Amino acid sequence: MTLTPEQQVVYDWLYEKLNLPVFAEAYKGALQLLSTRSPGYVTFVSHTGRDIMNILAPLIVGIERTQVQYHKHLDRLQDMWKDKWGGPGLTGQGDAGGGHLIPYPTCQIVKDLIDEHRIGRDRNNRADTIFFSTFLDYEDLDEIPPNFLQEWKSARRWFLGHAHLREAPFQEDAASETERHFRVLHSLLYVAAGREYERLKAIDEILEETN
Repeated sequence: MTLTPEQQVVYDWLYEKLNLPVFAEAYKGALQLLSTRSPGYVTFVSHTGRDIMNILAPLIVGIERTQVQYHKHLDRLQDMWKDKWGGPGLTGQGDAGGGHLIPYPTCQIVKDLIDEHRIGRDRNNRADTIFFSTFLDYEDLDEIPPNFLQEWKSARRWFLGHAHLREAPFQEDAASETERHFRVLHSLLYVAAGREYERLKAIDEILEETN
């Protein structure tokens, strides 16, 4: 597939400037799928869009993205949980009212699960602004142009909602909406790549003058 000049700028930025060839190839692959509309492309493109939006900027600034280990916590909780701690007759008023005191180790597992879930939620909320602060120099949320942030959040919600297979069919306009949201992502990546390119170009010119 031959990229347009703007697409080539983004691809080169991801591949060479950021040294993330996996992201560059995924971006190019998504463009190719959008062009050919291969079977299943809505899911594949959405998956790529989601990962670029969620991972790219945090990766560059060194923010570790770890998944909440729901299965690990629930497996531990399942082994310790007693049937008498829940179900009909549980009133939450202690043994006299039909409730039961839950041991501290079990409560700690529940607390760990809730804490990890809260951290994950906060991290996802920050994902909407990390890109702008990392690549576009908007340190304050209020400084981000409303249209930029609105389009970003809309695209991110779309990709999150279409990145996995499901039983129900996609809505009729899923194809056009996927293309529209990926164009938004491309446009923001192009702005970021252009700004980065200008910085690097200025540095190169200074280095050439001093050599």
